[in-house]
Amino acid sequence: MHFYPGEKMSDKDTIAHIEALDAKRAECILARDFAGLEPMIAEDLRYVHSSAVLENKQQYLAKLTSGHYTYRALTTLQREMRVIGDVVLVNGDARIEVEVSGTAKVVMSRYLQVWVKRSAGWQMASWQSTPIPQA
Repeated sequence: MHFYPGEKMSDKDTIAHIEALDAKRAECILARDFAGLEPMIAEDLRYVHSSAVLENKQQYLAKLTSGHYTYRALTTLQREMRVIGDVVLVNGDARIEVEVSGTAKVVMSRYLQVWVKRSAGWQMASWQSTPIPQA
């Protein structure tokens, strides 16, 4: 399904489109296809990791490209999407398997992801991750 900027989508279609984009985003990260990932990321990205590290688009992509972050698995456990005009808020839980500077980590994360509709199409503008404490 492909929608063009300016084309009106129903909330159901918007959610299906964002689900597909997010699946592609995860696929690109796991495959280390950063050229494929780059257009899905907004220029004004604010990415807050579960460690509270804040990065903009350039910093985030540079750390991915350099191998500082090497993602092994990204598993969505549950999520809810709310469409508010040209913004989609995604609240969810995820299991993230990642190596950070060569150290393997498994992070159980509760996150808020923000997608915005821009002239280039839908882009991820924000990610805020909070670790879920182990029971």
